[in-house]
Amino acid sequence: MQEIYMSAQHVRKTYGDAVALEDATLNLHQGEILALLGSNGAGKTTFIKILATLLTKDSGQVEVLGYNLDKHEKEIRHFFGYVGQDTERSAYARLTVMENLRFFGALQGLHKKQIGQQIDKLVSYFDFEANLNKLFMQLSGGQKQAVVIIRALLHDPVLIYLDEPTKGLDPIVAQKIRSFLKQYVLQEHKSLLLTSHILSEVDQLADRVALIHKGKIEVTDSPEELKSMIGVREFIELRKESLPTPTKEKILQHESVPFCVDSDPQWISFGVTDIFSGTEAVIQALREDNVHLTFRQRTVSLEDAYLHIIGALSDKFE
Repeated sequence: MQEIYMSAQHVRKTYGDAVALEDATLNLHQGEILALLGSNGAGKTTFIKILATLLTKDSGQVEVLGYNLDKHEKEIRHFFGYVGQDTERSAYARLTVMENLRFFGALQGLHKKQIGQQIDKLVSYFDFEANLNKLFMQLSGGQKQAVVIIRALLHDPVLIYLDEPTKGLDPIVAQKIRSFLKQYVLQEHKSLLLTSHILSEVDQLADRVALIHKGKIEVTDSPEELKSMIGVREFIELRKESLPTPTKEKILQHESVPFCVDSDPQWISFGVTDIFSGTEAVIQALREDNVHLTFRQRTVSLEDAYLHIIGALSDKFE
């Protein structure tokens, strides 16, 4: 079993009468990428800021590599790199990329040689050499985010905490950052905890996913295991405006079509336990009712799993 690098147990945090975290428990293992998913206000950023020593918890226990956060905060800060959501304020606008990196490396207590070696290694991951002499203020949003991530990794931390690392970036730049993170964690044997609203990103990156709801981390498992909780592997989707209600009910009577999901404005999704039997059931019902419409097939996504599980948790708490 992989060693636990970070352990947070029963963490609670309030802001006045508002409860941001309540009994939040999570372990981050050696060499894994763990994603924290939840809606706005669920407690993701509060949780990661507590781990990064930027907020104090009300109660609970956090240990990093055997060090207790309450007793060894200074030591723990050397073990992690943190990237928050405020990229613009995370570097000096009128300094070049190189000047920023050298300055923040010195703040970490690194020698010039160490800083140079780390900069060379990290910019090679990003293919970023051509931007080192540009002012930070002259960079694009994606380039600025790359600089902030490099800055967080200068002291070669074992743990990496990233809060929405690709938020607001165009898809090509976001994909480049995701590729970097996956490669870096694998090759450098690091552990990464990230928050994200982009479920396709999480599905691509994460070894495990933790779902946080109303300040509680209720479910933690691999993306594939979370998808399996839905009970089907695939969906057949029909155009909603062309599907008569009797035909819809007829499709749902087939044993290979246990349920449907009506969450898309244009499509209704029928979950099928077997794609062949499910497709046959759909086509048969459409033929019998003389209904002609467009349909498509897709596999279950992490978004489906998220909506399914969070919906069940919402019902539980209401």
